[in-house]
Amino acid sequence: MPLQTNAGRAPADGPVQSLVRCVAAGALVLLQTACGAAGDPTNTGTTPPKCTVSGVSVSASAATVNTGVAATLTATASTTSSCAGGVSWAATPSGGTLTPSGLTATFTAATPGTFTITATSSDDPTKSGSTTLTVTAAGPPCGQATTPAVTHSSNITTSETWAGDALHIVPNNITISGSAVVTIQPCAVVALGAGTSINVAGSAHLVAAGTGNTKFVTFRRNTAQAWGTLVGSTATSLIDLTWTTLTGGGNFGGMSNPTIAVFGAGYGSALSPVLRTNNVTIQSSQGVGVYLDANGAFTGDSQVLQITGAGGRPIMSTMMSLGSVPTGAYTGNATDEILIVGPNANVFANTTIQDLGVPVRIAYTSMSVAPSGGATAPVTLTLKPGVVFKFPKLPGPQPGARVSFGTNGNDPNNLVGVLNAIGTAAKPIIFTSGEAAPAPGDWVGLWLNTANGSRLDYVQINYAGAASSIVSNNCRLVNTPDNAALLIGDFSSQYVPPSNLITNSTISNSAGYGINAMWQAGIFNSVDLTATNVFTNNARCRQTYNGLTPPGVCPVGGGCTVP
Repeated sequence: MPLQTNAGRAPADGPVQSLVRCVAAGALVLLQTACGAAGDPTNTGTTPPKCTVSGVSVSASAATVNTGVAATLTATASTTSSCAGGVSWAATPSGGTLTPSGLTATFTAATPGTFTITATSSDDPTKSGSTTLTVTAAGPPCGQATTPAVTHSSNITTSETWAGDALHIVPNNITISGSAVVTIQPCAVVALGAGTSINVAGSAHLVAAGTGNTKFVTFRRNTAQAWGTLVGSTATSLIDLTWTTLTGGGNFGGMSNPTIAVFGAGYGSALSPVLRTNNVTIQSSQGVGVYLDANGAFTGDSQVLQITGAGGRPIMSTMMSLGSVPTGAYTGNATDEILIVGPNANVFANTTIQDLGVPVRIAYTSMSVAPSGGATAPVTLTLKPGVVFKFPKLPGPQPGARVSFGTNGNDPNNLVGVLNAIGTAAKPIIFTSGEAAPAPGDWVGLWLNTANGSRLDYVQINYAGAASSIVSNNCRLVNTPDNAALLIGDFSSQYVPPSNLITNSTISNSAGYGINAMWQAGIFNSVDLTATNVFTNNARCRQTYNGLTPPGVCPVGGGCTVP
């Protein structure tokens, strides 16, 4: 009998729901639940996975915060993949502000207290986690602490720590000595009495350990009168300042009243790194900001120093120590220049001078760049673009310095001093008068004596050419003195300059020659140094004839390589 179908009719309800129609190989075959679940051809035969929450935890960005400071809370819900994973937030007791944002929230409170912050699973309200947050009363802003007050009136010989967020009173002079290390923590305020100084001696260290622009250490003045000076009095001591502000120091009674003064081992000794600065501000010093004496110096990693509002200059330094001064901000003082101090301005070891944004005043009759103390290796003075050296007249009056590089009289073994002065068009290196109203002959000039390896580019030499006290055997114009802004040569053939010794430079307002050629060569106009340079308002010609190697004879009357 043919198989009957229900085409065109709705299937009947009842037991036949356990049977479905399947079409296979062109025939209709009755199968029980083989093609799907009972009565539903869309059912796959599986059930959705169940959401399970195993736990909720809460962490805080800080366990303790000050009043008014927000703590961030983070919830972590441990769930199966079918869960939504959300949480709801609550804080107890009341008194704070909880701001939810998904699995994170922030909490602040205006009053101190202990609060419990809870996150509850949105998938399973029986699962929750919490953390405890302590809110403490906020202290004064960093650098304004007035309590607790600790007095330090005795000398210190063993290491100690001065707590942060506290006032430390130093009513009288004290010395830190031996190998003691005094560490001052962030946000401490050190209040020194009028004229009171801290002396760091022996191998002792004074460490002001600020950690940032909101966590600094403050040295401040008595409200009625300036405090004294931080003194690094030995070559092995160290004043180490990080994120530190020093205000109103300098009531020292000597050395031009510095806020900081450090001493090295001596003027003829190598540099002694006694002062370290890292993001330090010195403001309103009664006198100079920093005084570097006896070749006391900054450490090589010093950086970011600002000196402003000083009653004198920002820095006074020996010539050797000048090379240790870090770049910074040194303007806004009574006299915005650095003054060289000490018995001389000589450079006896390789030294690099940075552009410090203010001129360097060198008030000596002479300055030498050469080896000393039996050393024979060449000494190089390197000047970075933008450096300005000023040479004032001396009492008498006497002209300002004759700056010599190397020695003479012992060729071929003259000692060598090298000038490496490579400026730029935008930032030339300038050698000039230190007078308020500069005039030709205010200082002697530069003497590249035995200066093999020297190079000058984008340099200005102004208002030099004063009496040099040199008597050479070159072929300059007869009956004229050896006066020039730039004197070159050691009266021998040990140093004959290359043709590119000086380029893109200007020599102006010399009271004598522009260049006086004092080396010896086989011909009297052996090297022309004027080609790429500018000469203006000089009393005599641009460049003289040089000397002749014996037995050469100068032309009658002498003369100039370039008029």
